[in-house]
Amino acid sequence: MFIIDEWDCIFREYPQDIEAQTKYLDFLRDLLKDARYVKLAYMTGILPIKKYGTHSALNMFDEYSMTNPGVLASYVGFTEKEVQELCRKYHVDFQETKRWYDGYQFRRENHIYSPKSVVGAMLHGEFDSYWTQTETYEALKVYIEMNYDGLKDAIILMLGSGKCKINPRNFQNDMTTFNNI
Repeated sequence: MFIIDEWDCIFREYPQDIEAQTKYLDFLRDLLKDARYVKLAYMTGILPIKKYGTHSALNMFDEYSMTNPGVLASYVGFTEKEVQELCRKYHVDFQETKRWYDGYQFRRENHIYSPKSVVGAMLHGEFDSYWTQTETYEALKVYIEMNYDGLKDAIILMLGSGKCKINPRNFQNDMTTFNNI
């Protein structure tokens, strides 16, 4: 069994180094593809495992994501039942927790809560944007400023309590390519 955290780091950190990316993909393919010793390969990352350039070395995976978790939906975060139990245990108002952290809805699981934020609220006894403390906005700043397909405008609207309907399945993007299909 292989667990590779942030499999896509080389694509994010060195987007212009095609030679290194190709060597890395070749390494992963040689290590994992059709190897009898591999029972499971679990790889995390923010980029999809997709064809890079003319290279399709990693085409043997079933891919699950935050926008399409499939059968893994209940494992993406806390279910509503789990949050209700945590609220009872820690004496935290469930309706307020729901208002703050009920962030994901999937076909197979209707209400999934941000685990980092729920745990923070339970442990600290107050509501806050705990997930924003896990990463800097600098990594996203360049993409927001591009305002591709109105992203910056949508973020400003939502920060002002507005709502935007977004279908993430229309996008096939990586850190350097922006396409709306």
